[in-house]
Amino acid sequence: MKNIHWLVPFKINQPDDVKNLNIASIRIRAGLFTLPIFKGYDIAIDESIFNLNNINYLLIGKFAGNREDLLERWCEYIKLQRNKGKAIYFDYTDDHLLRETLPGEFYREVLKEDDQIIASSDTLKKSLLPKFKNVSIIEDPIEIEIQKLKKNRNNNFLFFGHDTNLKYLFRLIPMWDSSREYNLIIQTSQRGLELIHKQPRFKKPANLTIQLQLWSIPNMLNVAELVSGIIIPGDITDNVKHGVSHNRLITAFALGLPTAASKYKSYLEFNNQFADIDNPNEFKSFLLNPTLYSSRVEMAQKKVKQYTKESIANKWLNLLEGN
Repeated sequence: MKNIHWLVPFKINQPDDVKNLNIASIRIRAGLFTLPIFKGYDIAIDESIFNLNNINYLLIGKFAGNREDLLERWCEYIKLQRNKGKAIYFDYTDDHLLRETLPGEFYREVLKEDDQIIASSDTLKKSLLPKFKNVSIIEDPIEIEIQKLKKNRNNNFLFFGHDTNLKYLFRLIPMWDSSREYNLIIQTSQRGLELIHKQPRFKKPANLTIQLQLWSIPNMLNVAELVSGIIIPGDITDNVKHGVSHNRLITAFALGLPTAASKYKSYLEFNNQFADIDNPNEFKSFLLNPTLYSSRVEMAQKKVKQYTKESIANKWLNLLEGN
């Protein structure tokens, strides 16, 4: 039996534990390797490798900006794997190469022009070409079963996302429609909840009530039954989000809810099927009558079906077995 090791910046006791991480680009990508389609392989997911000689396929997940302690160790693993002539795959989900960050330092150190690099979006792939020759695209899958359409009109809305996305929400809230009472439920990581509590008071319309919750799939599914729509604010000019994948947008559609979002390039496959959150008039119209977008959600769900965990896992399997 061949061995696959995913390097991720966490200590993982059992491969299934990766599904509990709050970093989506690790949880929903490395997590695919726990599916039955990989039953012919021995799978390990961890920040450390205990016997490099046993590794047939080394997959490098997202390098964390707060894990300087892993820099030398991971670089050494990669060097030794190269020297053995064994397969290495870099899962590249954020555009770090030109940024003066710890992940940027890591990728500049380890990436070679002939490496196998897997990008999560077409925009990321284009940013890597032509310097790197072997770049593939494997999209993020949806984590949940596709739900029935919801047509609630109760002025409740949901934001869910990693704490790195909160700054975009903070910019949006002061521009919220003030013509009626609204309730916004914010679901994020524990760190995100702590950041919100530490946040200096930001301007918030008096008609907007905010509830805070810890994100989890069960919590998200429960709240989705109670809201009128989902908001995904961002900034298409922010280089930090250059090449962002479509995972939150397809999750919103899978939940069966009308959605307002920033028009990242990876979202444009679904253009006209969500409201432009950065267009003040369009966003206000969405808040006042989100069911106007219900038929568009139905159209989007037909596209989302191609991103099931099983279909995306099959792309990974084909990549590994083709090399």
